[in-house]
Amino acid sequence: MSNEKPALTDLLTNVVQIGLIVEDLDAKMEGMRAIFGLEPDSIFDAAFAETVYRGEVIDAPARIANYDYFGVQIEFIEPKCEKSIWNDFLNDGPHHGHSLHHIKFGNPEDSSVITDLMKDRGIEMYQELKSFINPGGKSVYYDTLDQLGFFVEITTKR
Repeated sequence: MSNEKPALTDLLTNVVQIGLIVEDLDAKMEGMRAIFGLEPDSIFDAAFAETVYRGEVIDAPARIANYDYFGVQIEFIEPKCEKSIWNDFLNDGPHHGHSLHHIKFGNPEDSSVITDLMKDRGIEMYQELKSFINPGGKSVYYDTLDQLGFFVEITTKR
C-alpha cells in the first residue's frame, strides 16, 4: 500500500461556484439585470451561526444572491458583520474591494485530506462554516490570497 498523498488536482475536479464580495448587493443585482437580463436564482439573508473564523467561533451574517450560469454558480456576498472572511476581503489588505473572492470546488467527502494537502503547501484554513448545500457538510476556505489573489473553498459532504 502506498503512503503517497493524492494531488489536489485529483481531489478538486469540479468548479461549482465563483464568489464575489460586494458592498452593495442591490447594485450588483441591477447590473446583472442590465447586462445579462438575469434575476437571481436565490437571494437570502444568511446567519452563518457558529462559524469558525481564524480559530474563533462567531456569527457571520451575510446577504447573498446566487445565479446559476451555464453550470457554474455565480455568488454575490454582501457581508453584514464586523468579522468574517468576506468583511476582511472587502475592507482590509492588498486584495480588498469588489473582486473575485473565491473559487469553490464541490463535494469532496470531507475536508481533512484537503486540509492536510494545503498545510503541506503552507496554506492554512481561514474560515469554516456549516454548508447550506449539503446538510451535515461544511464549507471550508483556505488562505490562498498571497499565492492566487483569491480563496479556495470546498464544500464537503460531511
